[in-house]
Amino acid sequence: MTSTPLRDIATRKKDVLETLAKNGRFWLGTADPAGKPHVIAVSAWWHSDVLVMATLGTSRTARNMEANPHVTLAGGTFNDAIVIHAQVIESRAVKDAPDLARGFKAAMGWEPSEVSDGWTFFTLRPIKIQAFRDFEEIEGRDVMVRSRWLA
Repeated sequence: MTSTPLRDIATRKKDVLETLAKNGRFWLGTADPAGKPHVIAVSAWWHSDVLVMATLGTSRTARNMEANPHVTLAGGTFNDAIVIHAQVIESRAVKDAPDLARGFKAAMGWEPSEVSDGWTFFTLRPIKIQAFRDFEEIEGRDVMVRSRWLA
């Protein structure tokens, strides 16, 4: 049982936005065309109501997102979780996106092209966001549905 009071949707949205603005570390789940899942850790920058994440353009994750643009990100802990169902709306080579690279570095503390060549930025539009603490908040966990905030 949780020791904190249950949050209403407006409070959960506020908490989600605060986490998105300062955290940026998620597990990203993708699937290949046959539906085989693949999960990696990613850095994702919350920028103007979308998430911008980077991975190597030749990676399994990048190939999965090119074939199937629906992804799931999960962050937090089991007793304070955020789950984001999103759709890839754009991909751009990091070398061709200097403004994104600067913003990503400012937000995340690293710039993919400084690590190695071949990185790609993927812009993800959230479709559904859920936020819950412990089992008590499972009911009413949706804070965004069909890309619209519920509060």
